[in-house]
Amino acid sequence: TQQGEDWLSAAHSPGAGASFGPMGLPTEAALVGAGAVPGAILRFGVSEIAKQHNVGPAAILALNVVGSFALGSLAGNGAARRANLLLGVGFCGAFTTFSTFSVDTLTMLQRGQNSRAAAYVLCSNLLSIGAAAAGHRLTLPPPILRALRPPGG
Repeated sequence: TQQGEDWLSAAHSPGAGASFGPMGLPTEAALVGAGAVPGAILRFGVSEIAKQHNVGPAAILALNVVGSFALGSLAGNGAARRANLLLGVGFCGAFTTFSTFSVDTLTMLQRGQNSRAAAYVLCSNLLSIGAAAAGHRLTLPPPILRALRPPGG
């Protein structure tokens, strides 16, 4: 098997196997995975700390707002495909969690905490959309994104 840059560059050439996007499936999948691992670990850590301090859904709300800001930053900067795959799909996709938001909301409703559930849904949506808009306007520092762009890209 090829290693390092060899297999990365092989994914760019015709006949390199499965093709998904301009970089090829192996490269794109590797970028998504490389971003997802730290995103998932960070989300897990924050969730565990939140449980220890009994703050529950507030931690998921904070994760989703921060993740929305980060993803908005990528979108606003017109980040290169590699940055979008690594940081957007990979990191932000694993860092934020709509499924936990949904289960937390359902749990509140099942416990008769209708006002709390409504406030959680409203805050989650308004703050996350607002954070995405703010991130879109402010964008990430260009050096971070330049480092992730392919040569000549």
